[in-house]
Amino acid sequence: MDNAILRFLTHLDEKRGCAENTIQAYRADLQQFSHVVLASETRTITPDVLSPDTLAGYVRWLLEQGYQPATVSRKIAAVRSFLNYLRDFEELSPPHYVDELISPPPQRQEPRVLSQVETEALLQAPTRFDNPRAIRDRAILEFILATGFRAAEVIQLCLEDVDLSRKEVYRPQSRDRPIPLGSAEESMRIYITKSRPHMVRNPRENAFFLNQRGQGFSRQGLWLVVKRWAEIAGLGSDVSPQTLRHTLTKNLLEKGKSRREVQRFLGLSSPNAIWIGFGMTNQESLE
Repeated sequence: MDNAILRFLTHLDEKRGCAENTIQAYRADLQQFSHVVLASETRTITPDVLSPDTLAGYVRWLLEQGYQPATVSRKIAAVRSFLNYLRDFEELSPPHYVDELISPPPQRQEPRVLSQVETEALLQAPTRFDNPRAIRDRAILEFILATGFRAAEVIQLCLEDVDLSRKEVYRPQSRDRPIPLGSAEESMRIYITKSRPHMVRNPRENAFFLNQRGQGFSRQGLWLVVKRWAEIAGLGSDVSPQTLRHTLTKNLLEKGKSRREVQRFLGLSSPNAIWIGFGMTNQESLE
């Protein structure tokens, strides 16, 4: 089989003009396939006598080694391309079931959500520090957890979008429906009175949340705020603004809110846009 693999790699180079790194990827995947198949058989194996059990055994071996579904799919695609080459160019007859050699479906990873204890730890982390930055960051964390605003909406939030007297906020560029600030109202009020005045440099700056330069946040800057306090709270490095949005979604569903109610609250385009990890069907996902 190794000689057939070499001929296939030559074909990729001379006839198809594949890049060197592509050829090397094929080489590694097919050499692995050859070694695994030979190790599992007591007889000499040639491509035209591969059995369904042999191919299925190779897929099973890949999964047992802990390869991610996307990697397994790539390796199977390499084997399929190799066997199709033999069929089309060397007049060998790989078994008919090669076309049915299907990669395992990719596994959807459930979104990270914070437990009540983790949420409290995250919100308490900035309170250890009494400075404008910590006050601002506490307000940001609590605001996302209360409203479910996307990162883009948080950084676009302007002063006129927030009505502290009514304890409401409007989504940027959309004043169709106010959203209650809920538990975030107090920290937002403290930020706007005690923190933002120390950060603003241009009196005309209209962004609600300001960075250290007195300007509106970038997406990366907002992400770093959440990441920093999550690490300080001992929650790991994989907590992002989207994690807080997922956490609110989970909380709303657990409180008995319908998908349509959650859709409207989060500003989703459809009630079907709710992630499978929250107990929905396979056709549903969260933006």
